[in-house]
Amino acid sequence: MSQSLSPEEITTLREFKRQLFTLYWEKFGIFYIHVMPHPKLEIGKRGLLNAEKESGIVLVFGDKAVKVLDSQPDYLFAELQFGSTWEPTILPWDAVFRIYDKFQNSASQLRFLQVDSGLDGPPTKDGKKTDSAKEPNKLDFSEEGNVIRVDFGGKRNE
Repeated sequence: MSQSLSPEEITTLREFKRQLFTLYWEKFGIFYIHVMPHPKLEIGKRGLLNAEKESGIVLVFGDKAVKVLDSQPDYLFAELQFGSTWEPTILPWDAVFRIYDKFQNSASQLRFLQVDSGLDGPPTKDGKKTDSAKEPNKLDFSEEGNVIRVDFGGKRNE
């Protein structure tokens, strides 16, 4: 995963994640998305807490956990429930790492991009578009992010 993706590959990966999300939304009652830290990830006033700043956060999607949902080519906007609070959440498709259903009959692990890859964000609180919206085709690959490798093999006897 050390090689850079072309702008066309990034667009294709974003669209694949978007379509995969739509499939899960339509076919599964409850499912989860593991989102990695990203410069454009916004989780209302809550943000990422403690270890989430390094390992990301798993978000629950279902009819009772989502109030508003708007899928865009570069991001997903949703109002998600955290405890008793509803938080406006912007999930860049670049930050989506895993999607799986409640019973893990279906699980997908995907490549995520930690750099700001020209995300065309939604209007901010003051009604203006984010800076990256002015240049939606500008992709910045100059920043190398840390690569996180996850071992799903469980405990090993050494």
